[in-house]
Amino acid sequence: MFKKILYPIKFEDFSLDLLSCILNLKKVGTEEIILLNVIDVAKLLMDKYEGYHPENVKTLTEMAKLKMAEAIKRIEQAGLKAKQRIEVGIPYREILRVANEEAVELIVSGRQKKSTLGEIFIGSNTDKVIRYGKLPVYIPKYPAVYGGDEAACKKYCSNPFFRILYPTDWSEYALAVLQYIKGLKNAGVEEVIVAHIMDEKAMGLQTFEKFKEFEKIDIEKLEKVKQDLEAEGFNVKTHLRVGKPRYDLIKVAREEDVTLIVMAAHGKGYVKGILRGSVSRNVIEYSDRSVLLVRG
Repeated sequence: MFKKILYPIKFEDFSLDLLSCILNLKKVGTEEIILLNVIDVAKLLMDKYEGYHPENVKTLTEMAKLKMAEAIKRIEQAGLKAKQRIEVGIPYREILRVANEEAVELIVSGRQKKSTLGEIFIGSNTDKVIRYGKLPVYIPKYPAVYGGDEAACKKYCSNPFFRILYPTDWSEYALAVLQYIKGLKNAGVEEVIVAHIMDEKAMGLQTFEKFKEFEKIDIEKLEKVKQDLEAEGFNVKTHLRVGKPRYDLIKVAREEDVTLIVMAAHGKGYVKGILRGSVSRNVIEYSDRSVLLVRG
């Protein structure tokens, strides 16, 4: 699983610290990390008639190579193969192009900064990689970005897979996620929390008898998933709540102090080509927990 991964790096605050955490993907079979720095064509010095200046690109390329040296060193010291690529273009398009050329199995695309309102920026390259890509995307949420102290960062890096939250809406996409979770068995997973949120808006339209019928069905489905994971050797806890999935899943993640949320890129209600407004989009946007987004 995830033998070759792509890590687009912009050398922002915590980029190298985050890389040290990403090295833990070795536990799930990672053998090679490809570092990609994209020189954003929109930020280059442009000539009205000739386009961007080649000398400007040459300078930025050399700067990127120098910055990558430390990252390459850390990867190789961890016993992994390292490769660097420096490209010029529109960042998210270059990320997807390189991911395809290199035949990677996972893209690591972190959101490094928060806006003045407290949420993670919308419209970032990560968002577009998720919307237009076809590969699983790991969105690490390094604790220091959210004000976490040194102890929190150390705990996060020691085992990003310690406690996993698996939200399910019983869709075929959610069932595909279950197989990915089974593949993480040897990554140091202590416990899997399986959660289903009964949508309060939909449930509020049901009769009491019908609501109890849905509740009974969901309890049985949760128990089936629990038994399935326990048969694979996992410790499992289940959650069934009535509420708003896009908000309550974030609450469960915090209450259970999970280190990773593994969920489908789209589920029930998904509109082809659009992630915006979905449950997964909201969790990625507002949760302070890392997310592994799996394609159905």
